Amino acid sequence: MKEKKNNNILTSLIIVISVVGLIYFGHSAIRKDGASEQDNPFEYDIAEYKKIGADLRTYEEVKTLPLPLQAPHAIAVDFRDRVYVAGGARVMRIDEAGATVDLAVATDAINAIALSAEGDIYLALRTAVEVLDSTGTRQASWQLSDGAFLTSIALGGRDVYLADAGNRVVWRYDVNGALLNRIGERDEARDIVGFLIPSPYFDVAIDPDGFLWAINTGRHQFENYYPDGALRSSWSKSSMSIDGFSGCCNPAHVAILPDGSFVTSEKGLLRIKIHKPIGEFDTVVAMPDQFDPDTSSLDVAVNSRGQILVLDPQRAQVRIFQKKESLS
Repeated sequence: MKEKKNNNILTSLIIVISVVGLIYFGHSAIRKDGASEQDNPFEYDIAEYKKIGADLRTYEEVKTLPLPLQAPHAIAVDFRDRVYVAGGARVMRIDEAGATVDLAVATDAINAIALSAEGDIYLALRTAVEVLDSTGTRQASWQLSDGAFLTSIALGGRDVYLADAGNRVVWRYDVNGALLNRIGERDEARDIVGFLIPSPYFDVAIDPDGFLWAINTGRHQFENYYPDGALRSSWSKSSMSIDGFSGCCNPAHVAILPDGSFVTSEKGLLRIKIHKPIGEFDTVVAMPDQFDPDTSSLDVAVNSRGQILVLDPQRAQVRIFQKKESLS
């Protein structure tokens, strides 16, 4: 009987010690997890990079155009240097004096704008393209598949190029809406690695020679294509430093200057920079300290005078930068 009583006491003691141990180690684990959430060893701090390159700025802000739009998203400039901006489904034109004209309301939110030499306005919606004349009257539209997510549009002659982040491809149409071919799908025989597009940032632009450039944002790579989809050239620069690009999807936006240089806009690190036609870093246009902290991304355009137009959605402004006079 005494032996049985001793066994019961021992069993109870073991249970108590085990419960205390579980409580202690569980509490320690929770504290450790909480500390690891606050101090993530895999998280990189970009604060130190926000100032690097400030001394390389050779551009200054010379003009600001306020916009009667909430969160404007897309910008383009026509051959007369008039500015077109879209916010939501609205598209408007702004003259050099800053006067705005409402042109049209699309059937869905506008993701990108392109302008033809004849004055027609091409709007990329998520799964469709709408074509307006210079007065804003709808002339045509064509629909893509439901899996499409159009993020950019560019016109080269009678070709319309559509960057589709949903299908990770560039579609080539003619101006009448007939599909001609797909560009950028992985093809080892043609030395094409395929587009890596982690998020809906996927830009296209036409260079002064009329060739397509597509930005493979997940690879930080600029890819130059012939109309038939053959790769013409490419360059890339993955780096946190001022001469490169980092993060999941940069550069987020690009425009091409008359001399073929690239104006690039990054998200995360809100830097506007210029790279020479062969990819070599040239100069800094604007740095993160010139934008509000909550700004997500900055679409860019250029005009015939080489000025750089930055669409600031946080401030609802078009901000115009040009090279400093002492350096012109």
